[in-house]
Amino acid sequence: MNTTSRNYWSLYVEFLEAFEVLKYKGFSIPYLCHFRSLNHENHYIWDHLSSEEFIKSLSHEVKDKKTLQQIFSTYKQSHINRKKSKLSKKASHANGKVVLYDAYNLIRFPKEIITKHFPPTATIFLQDYKLKEKPKVIKGIPVEGIPSHYLNEYSADVSLNIQILKGKADEIISNYTNHPMFNDATFKKYFYMQIEGIVNRIEEANRYFRMNPVSCIIFSSTHYYQCRTIAMVAAEMGIPTICMQHGIIGDERGYMPKIADVDAVYSNFELNWFKQLGISDQAVEVIGHPRFDTIHQDPSISKNELENELELKKNKKMILMIVRGKTQIENWERLIKKLDESGDYNIVIKDYPYLTHQLTTISPNVYPSKDIQLYDLIHHSDLVVSYISTVGLEAMIAKKPVFVLSTPFPTYTGYFDSLGELAQSDPLTISKMINNYFRDGKFKELVEEKREAFLSQAYPAAKPSGDRLVDLINWLAN
Repeated sequence: MNTTSRNYWSLYVEFLEAFEVLKYKGFSIPYLCHFRSLNHENHYIWDHLSSEEFIKSLSHEVKDKKTLQQIFSTYKQSHINRKKSKLSKKASHANGKVVLYDAYNLIRFPKEIITKHFPPTATIFLQDYKLKEKPKVIKGIPVEGIPSHYLNEYSADVSLNIQILKGKADEIISNYTNHPMFNDATFKKYFYMQIEGIVNRIEEANRYFRMNPVSCIIFSSTHYYQCRTIAMVAAEMGIPTICMQHGIIGDERGYMPKIADVDAVYSNFELNWFKQLGISDQAVEVIGHPRFDTIHQDPSISKNELENELELKKNKKMILMIVRGKTQIENWERLIKKLDESGDYNIVIKDYPYLTHQLTTISPNVYPSKDIQLYDLIHHSDLVVSYISTVGLEAMIAKKPVFVLSTPFPTYTGYFDSLGELAQSDPLTISKMINNYFRDGKFKELVEEKREAFLSQAYPAAKPSGDRLVDLINWLAN
């Protein structure tokens, strides 16, 4: 484990142990927090996390990642085995419904997958609150198909409990001096916000499960306090949980610790990654992802329509570049300028979360992707270049040549390492390989061989992911 990982997980454990006594209905609050967001404005931590000196400011040192996962596994098990629960008994019914809880719109099940596998009579969308704009309803079911339930309709007055917990947190913080996290001016603000949210969510989830029969819950993530709290309440009430893999495991911090009963993952890469954390085979299932089932469907627009919409020049190869804001902006600029020397390419920039990007001003041959759907862009592209992103995997599933502009970071999992030279940090080398791909038949074959070898491990062919997910739901629910 490198210095950055050691410091990050050591700080996490220090937070857990310092505030472990803050409990509501038996649940220790820090275990339910979204740890990273507590520090997102703490510049000192992010500036010094890679320093060997940082650990000296902590009283805990985690020497391997298994330690952190084991702490959470033990915590969850203590609630599964809890004999004197302070929660209500769950609703008992043979025909409990499958609940979908979509934190931050990460579940990404296509409409056709929802229609095929999640009938409105057996499925519920569980949401935090009802939007002001009411969806159109036909016979009590939203036009989208699945009825929604809202957690804020199950709330209780817990304001006094929250104030007591904040007071106890103040007492704990007062025992520290010059702590890099606890004494930072922004920590208390975000910790208090999460304490309030977690206590309310414990009440909401408890009341919801008491009044509604649930056979299984599917999460898009258990990283955020909103969903992690539901998952832990479900564990204590004996309701099985599944966490979908919402993107490639590129950064370990986005997928540790594991909380759900079963994590539905893409491939053996993730299965083996979780194994290294001490997770059993039974707690991880290779499912793929239902949205990838739609990659090979016909695009919604033709190539000619796309070229007209984006105003691309005819008879040029289309290179799709997947970027993330200003990350690696200088490397992307160097890559584009080098490729543009030949004038052979239409370069389309797909940014997240914006529709346009400053890179499109570099040359008349560089274009914004506008609001064209991602899979349509991939389908009509001749080649894809991406940062360390799930889109790289999706493009390879779509049988497109992919190069990864990869600048590894300390908590990078090495996801694309098996691509060899096709994933690297030098934009000039990538530009040469792109030119070679279109001009050298043997190199083109090599790129295809690497794509197939990568997919054999990262997303092996099997029956549709939607079918595999339904099999898992039925197994857990029964």
